[in-house]
Amino acid sequence: MTSYPPRVPSTASAELSVVRVVSAVLAASTLFFFVLTVSSLADHSRYVIAHWQTVAAIAIFGLPLVVAAAARWSSLRAIRIMHGGYAIIFTAVVVSWIPAFINGPMPADVAPWTVGIVGLSTASAAVAWRPPVAWAFLILSSLGVAPIRIIADGGADVSLALQFAFFSITVCAVFTAVVMVAMNAGREVDVATAAAQSSSMRAAALTARAEEQAHLDALVHDEVIATIFAAAGAGRSNSESTRAQAARTIERLRELHEATASVPELIHSDYLIQGLATSINETTDAAKFVVTGARHAPVPSTIASALIEATVEALRNSVVHASIDSTPVERLVDLRLSPERIDITITDDGRGFDPANVPTHRLGIVVSILGRINSLPGAQATVWSQPGEGTRVRVGWQE
Repeated sequence: MTSYPPRVPSTASAELSVVRVVSAVLAASTLFFFVLTVSSLADHSRYVIAHWQTVAAIAIFGLPLVVAAAARWSSLRAIRIMHGGYAIIFTAVVVSWIPAFINGPMPADVAPWTVGIVGLSTASAAVAWRPPVAWAFLILSSLGVAPIRIIADGGADVSLALQFAFFSITVCAVFTAVVMVAMNAGREVDVATAAAQSSSMRAAALTARAEEQAHLDALVHDEVIATIFAAAGAGRSNSESTRAQAARTIERLRELHEATASVPELIHSDYLIQGLATSINETTDAAKFVVTGARHAPVPSTIASALIEATVEALRNSVVHASIDSTPVERLVDLRLSPERIDITITDDGRGFDPANVPTHRLGIVVSILGRINSLPGAQATVWSQPGEGTRVRVGWQE
């Protein structure tokens, strides 16, 4: 499984833009709710302990403004973490109203101001967490409104509190759904963009290959065939001009070969991420895929293929050999991208082994991982393991 499937995390420009817009909208909504609530804060202050209302108002109405400001320069992952933190802090503030409540009961037409704006926290939860977690948070937060309403009015009208809770679920669901749809649309745009970039790079590679083929055809026609005819001419096979022409043709063929070999096919780093995610899911559903960092420069396709195949081989070995009885094994594939390097670390907490005792016929480790990766320019692979302490395989490439 991946962190937020489907995902193109390192360069997710469209999804990142959507999340930044959502952060700004939530900040504006917070200001709107503050204007509606500020007039009643003084009236509510008599029902709670001193200073609780001030701290609660700063936390609930101030933090979204900070998140929206920081989102302009933050990564997608950082923004998600900030929204998750706000959702948790909002819930803590709402729950803290119970011990802060004094001088009750409140009038039937008055309710704690925090329970009327739960949608702010559920919208942030939709940004921060996967849909199942966000929906569960919405339901629990909305149902939590009922006991607070019951405590506030001294238990006078339980049915009204329950109606308010279900109304809160309905209203919050609308905002949560809008946020999820917008983020999913941005994510789909990113996937389509990555595919288009990969296709463009492949088209460019094909064009370059066609140009190389045209150069080769011209060389064969102008030089190779001419040299053969010259060498085949009667009495000229040993002439100085024929030997010079043959040497010149050989030199041009060598130059063309070196030029062709030195220009590998390049792919976008998003294609590497998608290939890794797909390969991991096809190999096992018990591995977490995490991506950190960013890389905008393309990657040689031979390097990307080797890294993906080594990762799959490491996971396959883990699935086959790491389990101890029926104890679940945690597996993590950590892809780290930077302008200069690509590193993939595959870890598990399984039975482990002694690398010194790996038989030579164990081709998965010796050939598919260490041998292939270490034979590539700029690439390296290491395997660490100890009996009972799990296994860590690291493969990487540096320009």
